[in-house]
Amino acid sequence: MAGNKLKELLDLAHSETYGRFKNIIITSVIGIVVNVLLGVIKIIVGTVANSVAVISDAVNNFADSVSSLVTIVAMAISGRGATRKHPFGFGRIEYFSSMVISVLILITGTEFLIESVKKIIHPEATAYTPVTLVLLVVAIVAKILLGLYTKRSGNKLNSPNLIASGQDALSDAIITGVTLLAAVVSLIWPNLHIDGYVGVLVSAFVLKAGLEILLDVISKLLGDRPSVELADKIMEEILSTEGVLGAYDLILHNYGPNVFIGDVNLELEDTMTMEEAYVITKPLNVRILKEYGVFMYFGFYSVNTKDPEIVEMREYLYERAEAIDDILQIHAFYVNKERKFMSFDVVFDFDCKDQYAVEQKLRRILNDKYPDYRVEMLPDKDYTLSRSAKDE
Repeated sequence: MAGNKLKELLDLAHSETYGRFKNIIITSVIGIVVNVLLGVIKIIVGTVANSVAVISDAVNNFADSVSSLVTIVAMAISGRGATRKHPFGFGRIEYFSSMVISVLILITGTEFLIESVKKIIHPEATAYTPVTLVLLVVAIVAKILLGLYTKRSGNKLNSPNLIASGQDALSDAIITGVTLLAAVVSLIWPNLHIDGYVGVLVSAFVLKAGLEILLDVISKLLGDRPSVELADKIMEEILSTEGVLGAYDLILHNYGPNVFIGDVNLELEDTMTMEEAYVITKPLNVRILKEYGVFMYFGFYSVNTKDPEIVEMREYLYERAEAIDDILQIHAFYVNKERKFMSFDVVFDFDCKDQYAVEQKLRRILNDKYPDYRVEMLPDKDYTLSRSAKDE
């Protein structure tokens, strides 16, 4: 009954969307419970042992709990669905919540970096016991298990918040491991005051994790390259459709995890009627929406199939352009024989150092073959082509 009420409250029309929401909430709640328990344990250990490193680690756990709470709130907002003011929905709120998480992590890291430096300047003895060491070992194991579980859930549900939380948990396990090592050293050599130095190291790990999350979110908000796998699958679906001669200029607009609107230009025979084009594109639109959750808009390029001379010109251009490294693709080929005019789009690799030089090279090749023709090239961008996609 409560589940149905929640569905109605959040206006989640599709069971798949509701399932994703529910699983992210469950994972986040588990994260909150584990982090609060670990935070309490570490506060006790840190207070008993007089260790700023352990206390900073404990506060980091409480910050993780707040992060999970932010994730839950963000999911509740993102699940509201489209409104008149926000017709694309609220999916991008997950990115903003990840930014909030990263800022919390950065604030936590900065505060305890300051405290650790103070303890280096004014060192104090620590007082670890075998019991406190066992509790730290338990905390490490719990964090590793939580990190692996959360990260796996995040990848499965395509949730940037969960992936970030999982990675943060694994980093926390390393941090606690360093703290445990410092505790062992303090037991063996009581006069060796390294707690402040370990606190600085812990703070550095925290700051690094927060900065990485922040940069990743900024990249997504700026509009980073969509998944190469998703783009390739959509292109394969399109190109396998009978009647489609080619597909170009695929762009996927992201409005949150699993929320895409796309557009692509199709090459169709110049003899095809509007009705015939509709018979091809409407079922294709439905298939892409069902299979990949992308609502696709189609534009068209007319391909001349009646004039053998124009067909030969197109094949000559494509063959020569393909041999030039910095050119990824040629499309939108058009020829007017009466006016001696040729035009096409050129997709350049983002790594191209001198686009003008490449254009002139291709222009010379065409002028040698077709000296009477005026050639117009339109530079195009590589939005989703996998040939130049690189992990950065």
